Amino acid sequence: DRFFATSETESGSYCLKSGSQWSLAVDLFDCGDEYQITIDLPGVDKGEVDLTVAADKLVIKGRREEGFEVPDNAEVICLERGHGRFERMIILPDPVDADQVKATFRNGVLKVRAVKKIVPTGKKSIVIE
Repeated sequence: DRFFATSETESGSYCLKSGSQWSLAVDLFDCGDEYQITIDLPGVDKGEVDLTVAADKLVIKGRREEGFEVPDNAEVICLERGHGRFERMIILPDPVDADQVKATFRNGVLKVRAVKKIVPTGKKSIVIE
């Protein structure tokens, strides 16, 4: 199978990729009254992550420092691990209550719980005083 070939490719690279270099892996679950979002951020310090929410948008920004040093007299053959700034916007199916968004960060995994905003629908009869 060509995709998993270990020989040098036509481009001169030993590293085969299928996708972007530094994108965040995200899982999004609809749990009825809330959304649960899990984002993989391996090698990122908690202090380097910024999370904002507005209506139906969740934005994760941050930075992962370079985790490598090229040794003297070394030739780089392959660099696949992403580093530098990142940003990911997640559009949620429904607006959420910004005051009820909770986030935890452990072992390189950001977990977010966002309660859906209750939007009144339908008619309501008003008593005239």
